[in-house]
Amino acid sequence: MNRRFVLSVAGMAGAAVAAPSAAADITITMHLDYWEGEHGMSFSNGSSGVGSYVLDGVVTAFSSGSAMVVGSSLSSWTSGVSPYTSGYRFVIDASVGAGTYDVNLTDSYGDGWAWNDVSGADAFVVTATGDATVSGDTALSFAGGSSRTGSVVVTPAPGALALLGLAGISTRRRPRG
Repeated sequence: MNRRFVLSVAGMAGAAVAAPSAAADITITMHLDYWEGEHGMSFSNGSSGVGSYVLDGVVTAFSSGSAMVVGSSLSSWTSGVSPYTSGYRFVIDASVGAGTYDVNLTDSYGDGWAWNDVSGADAFVVTATGDATVSGDTALSFAGGSSRTGSVVVTPAPGALALLGLAGISTRRRPRG
């Protein structure tokens, strides 16, 4: 078996193994006002979504499709300060597939996620962890009304095996000279 064939086969195998793992790790941070029972949030692209909501101080998070919630937490926004003043920090760590995700923030009372010292300016922030990237509405304000929508584009970083695959496929034999 010649060297060129071996590199090409290794490259195709590497690309095939890397292709299904098109997941990106993201962190969603929400700044909720004190009235946590009013809040709702959905983050979905139809085939893969992360949905979450806070009800009476109890965090409930679920996943569907190919998304996976790695962890979530609810705490006072400012350490040592009552949520009555600073609001709540709700953080979701998730692994999601590549794509465009629709974001829908809701408030059943109709005043957005703003009350007391909470302005609603930093209601929803999504960041990528690792080498993935996020773009679009990565930060949403929610200072009034019953709902706020946006969309976020998640792009996973190419895996090392995918790069090996491209290198193996593109390897050419040099003429001896």
